[in-house]
Amino acid sequence: MATTARETVVVRRPYDVVAKVATDPGVMLPLVAGLGRFQFIRDAGDGTEEWDMFLDIGAIHVGGRVQVVSESSTMRWHSLRGTRHSMLVEVSDHPAGAEVSMAMTVQLGGLVMGRLAERLARSIAGRHLIAGLEQLRHHLEYGPTE
Repeated sequence: MATTARETVVVRRPYDVVAKVATDPGVMLPLVAGLGRFQFIRDAGDGTEEWDMFLDIGAIHVGGRVQVVSESSTMRWHSLRGTRHSMLVEVSDHPAGAEVSMAMTVQLGGLVMGRLAERLARSIAGRHLIAGLEQLRHHLEYGPTE
């Protein structure tokens, strides 16, 4: 069984500007550093990239190597090794600019303790997603323009 946290924010900037930033892992991931530590490993040459990602879930870091796929309005990753987790970042049009949604799924081992840990992880991950989305929003609305 796995647990998923989902959060959304409206960014008051044009859709194209928001999508360009939110779907570029080299730009987006450092902006949402509150989620954890990210390190670029390599361009796989097939339109994907490999990153080491360690997400802060309470006092522990969960994660490992992930494969990142970026498209025009989405960025997603799934684990290749380490803790089983995935993330989806989607950008959609909104009357006030663009809406950015993030959904993180984490699967931890164990029966009773695993379920308890997943429930706790969902709450913590939700707070990290909100913080990351607000960092992105603040960067795009008040940061330097290109």
